[in-house]
Amino acid sequence: MMGGMAELVRLRVLVEGDLPLLHGWYQTPDLWDHLVGAFQARQEAESLAYMRRWLTPSATERRLAIVRGDDGGLLGLVALSPIEPDTGEAEFHIFLGEAAHRGLGYGRAATAAMLTHAFDELALWRVRLKVLQTNEAALRLYAGLGFEPGGDAGETVEKLGARVAVVAMSVTDAVFRQRQTAYAARRSATR
Repeated sequence: MMGGMAELVRLRVLVEGDLPLLHGWYQTPDLWDHLVGAFQARQEAESLAYMRRWLTPSATERRLAIVRGDDGGLLGLVALSPIEPDTGEAEFHIFLGEAAHRGLGYGRAATAAMLTHAFDELALWRVRLKVLQTNEAALRLYAGLGFEPGGDAGETVEKLGARVAVVAMSVTDAVFRQRQTAYAARRSATR
């Protein structure tokens, strides 16, 4: 469907066969150490029934599988939810299921691909997200793509026994395009 960074990853619609693996990842408590949300243990049948609605994109929600560009192996999930068609905005979410896949460029490529989808195909003008203040790698990645802090979210969450601030960020279509152009120029200059 959509690719990025020399096809490091592709985004594709979710299929029924993805759901058991997604459920397994969601049931890994340490995944949630890096996400704003809280871990919730769920039975597989309950979880799969809930996730089946993700198989059909809607006007207010788009969830796509992140797959490796070379072999199509499932890496994680990227989402725009909720999408607000009236304002032209959406909230961005992402996770890579395996710790071994983090820090290899998959997250950046998937985020850039989903932003391209949001701005080109959904005609949005701004995408927002929330990220933990302690997730320095994610903060750098998002800033590199043009996300800027949008004021104090005033929100904290409990992570590993401590209260952690949540940072609200957003990027507009114009700023994302500028960053992508600059990134492409840097990459071509180093080849």
